[in-house]
Amino acid sequence: MILKKAENIYSEIEFFPVKKEGERYYVELHDDIANGFPSPAEDFSGKRISLDEKFLSKPDATFIGKAKGLSNFPFIMPGDYMIIRSDLEATHGDLAVVYISGEGFSAKRIDLDKNCLIPLNKDFPEISIGADEIVEIRGIVKTVFRDITTLDF
Repeated sequence: MILKKAENIYSEIEFFPVKKEGERYYVELHDDIANGFPSPAEDFSGKRISLDEKFLSKPDATFIGKAKGLSNFPFIMPGDYMIIRSDLEATHGDLAVVYISGEGFSAKRIDLDKNCLIPLNKDFPEISIGADEIVEIRGIVKTVFRDITTLDF
């Protein structure tokens, strides 16, 4: 398998560019929330985080893709947003947005030892890639986030 950066932007995945405009905003950061309430001591920790500094540190090389399908379920669900960095070189084990001929773009884990692309959902098959075949890489998935208001609890 030969990894190559994708030269074209195809229309099979919904991409959103990141644009830097205006000022940064900071929010309070509470560590170690065990799916409950932070301790009263944390209320005064003073830790703050800028989401754009943390997740969008290279806006010119960052874009957001909206996931569809179940090949990476439950780690990535339909409607989740993936923050993708196009400036990073793909390596073994990376979750990358790759172009699959005839299917379009998809997020798959790269396995250079077995020359295949692996979905995170074990119910989906691995995609074997010939040693001489080129896999176009659009970017590396760095962060996934979802709007939980769309979930059916």
